[in-house]
Amino acid sequence: WNARGLVDWKVSTHWTAGFTGNYSSTKITSAPGANDGIVSMVYSAPAEYDLKGIPSHVPGDPTKQILFRSNAFVNPYWWKDNNEYLQHTDRFFGNAYAEFALVAGDNCRLRIREQAGIDSYTSDYSDVREMGSTISLRGGRITNYGVSRNVFNNLLTAGFAAEWGDYSLDAMLGNEVNQDNSRYREYYGANFNFYGMPVIGNATNFTSSEYSRQKRTVGFFGSLGLAWKAMLFLTVTGRNDYVSSMPRNHRSFFYPSVSLGWVFTGLQALKGNDVISFGKLRASYAQVGQAGDYYENYYYVPSYGGGMYGSRPISYPLGGVSSYVPYYVRYDPALRPQNTENFEAGAELRLFHDRLRLDYTFAYQNVTDQIFAVPSAGSSGYKYYITNAGKMRTTSHELSVGLTVLRHSDYDLNFGVNFTKVDNKVVELAEGVESIMLGGFVEPQVRAQAGNTYPNIYGTAFKRAANGQLLLSGGLPQGTADSQDLGNCSPDLITGFTLAGRYKRFNLSTTWSWQKGGKMYHGSNMVLNYGGSTRESLPFHEGMMVAEGIDAATGLPNTVEVSRQDYYMAWFQVSESGVYDADFFKLRDLTLTYSLPRILGVGLQVFGFARNVLLWTALPNFDPESSQGNGNMDGYFERYSVPATSSYGGGVKFTF
Repeated sequence: WNARGLVDWKVSTHWTAGFTGNYSSTKITSAPGANDGIVSMVYSAPAEYDLKGIPSHVPGDPTKQILFRSNAFVNPYWWKDNNEYLQHTDRFFGNAYAEFALVAGDNCRLRIREQAGIDSYTSDYSDVREMGSTISLRGGRITNYGVSRNVFNNLLTAGFAAEWGDYSLDAMLGNEVNQDNSRYREYYGANFNFYGMPVIGNATNFTSSEYSRQKRTVGFFGSLGLAWKAMLFLTVTGRNDYVSSMPRNHRSFFYPSVSLGWVFTGLQALKGNDVISFGKLRASYAQVGQAGDYYENYYYVPSYGGGMYGSRPISYPLGGVSSYVPYYVRYDPALRPQNTENFEAGAELRLFHDRLRLDYTFAYQNVTDQIFAVPSAGSSGYKYYITNAGKMRTTSHELSVGLTVLRHSDYDLNFGVNFTKVDNKVVELAEGVESIMLGGFVEPQVRAQAGNTYPNIYGTAFKRAANGQLLLSGGLPQGTADSQDLGNCSPDLITGFTLAGRYKRFNLSTTWSWQKGGKMYHGSNMVLNYGGSTRESLPFHEGMMVAEGIDAATGLPNTVEVSRQDYYMAWFQVSESGVYDADFFKLRDLTLTYSLPRILGVGLQVFGFARNVLLWTALPNFDPESSQGNGNMDGYFERYSVPATSSYGGGVKFTF
């Protein structure tokens, strides 16, 4: 539910005031992802196993599931009937302002604006696991948690604009205060007394935590813009922020920018040109500061678990006695804000009366003092050390081309293409740190590796002979003992296409996308293949085979015969088997619109659309962009994602 209201009031010649308010209430019931996900059982189930056709639990005892893997996983139909992931958010945000404007003559304008706003919301979450979810959760558990956050913002600006002759000036000074107050809470209960009442009052073991956080940012900023003959533009900005979330000696940081633009078609010699109707060159340099979160070391109540547990086997208080230990993350007392330098240069051209439009941008970005959680030796008493641990460099090229193929009163046809290429590289990390895990499992992982492209997938690779053939042991493939670089996740290029045509009252528009290059780890395909649930895996589950490769014992071509199933299961023990190319070509959307003649000033449009209609991809069975779930690192790391869907619809639009 959403509601919005606003008022603008012209108080007098020089004064205006107003306010706006927005309220929303959102309630979502969702299914979990990753190993807890509903699709995890659908993907791993043998093709002949009828999940829907059998009861989800033993008749008369709903706490005992019926499933081929009920010890560690949940029957999706049982999950639907018993478990719940619920989130509910109430939010209000809005602002009020007063503005004074003064015009002196025809050339000078002064504007002073005071604006105060608030963004306040409360989010409540409840994760419910009924009795009998899995062996480790046989007694059930519930976690109620949430956050209440209130952000106050005050913005005061003064702007001055003037024009004289061929020159114009635009200047602005301002101050911003941002106060962020948050309160986090979590209440955990385990081992329900009886089935059918999965609420925290029915639990027998309890833990709880609650803490508050306050942050304040005070910023002073200004900008100065100069223009000459509406063809040469110079803009200079600067901002200094003071933040409370950093160590006391590193709370202030300044970041400037400067940009220059030249509309060269403003030259007298190029005016009235039938070839170049508009041309602009531009360049800019900017710095952006970004503060992190710094905490003095503190104590917390620990909880202990293990790989065989799905909950917390040891929780405090224990026997009425609580425990406090130093928090396992240590913060660098000399932590500095992250700094990003960005240089851009580009050109914009419109040719042949705007029928051909070109726009090119080159960008170079240098990030220093990146804030990372650096792994620490356990002997130090900490797991991670938050410090300025990285430098990263990014270069990008972006080219946009627009072409009006046909232009007529009854019809037209327009084509557009956008090309983007981005190269990321980790220049260096903290001393003694070769790489930092960004997400994944024990292996494989997505990591930032010093001296390498970013981000990359690391995991066990197939052992290979010098000629590149698989190195087999007993006729079976082998994996390396340590993790290897299995490929860069970033695509070589991303290209988008648009095609729009009109014939009288009909309009047709389409959007296409093409991605070339880039790798991703796709755990769902591994599970499907391992269980024999895909067409391509069927030949590997029956019969015998002699695999092509080199026998590790003899150094000669392999002659050992093994069962296809043993070979395939050994194959999927190696992480490299789950790394795929992420290339794709996709028709994103298609929209057809018919505009009826206006009657009594009212316009009527009827339209129909289709989205995510066609897909050609190197990744079998899935859409590379549909990856979601357990910390998937922007889609580079997938496990048990929900399949992509196509959508079709239409509507009617009135204008009056």
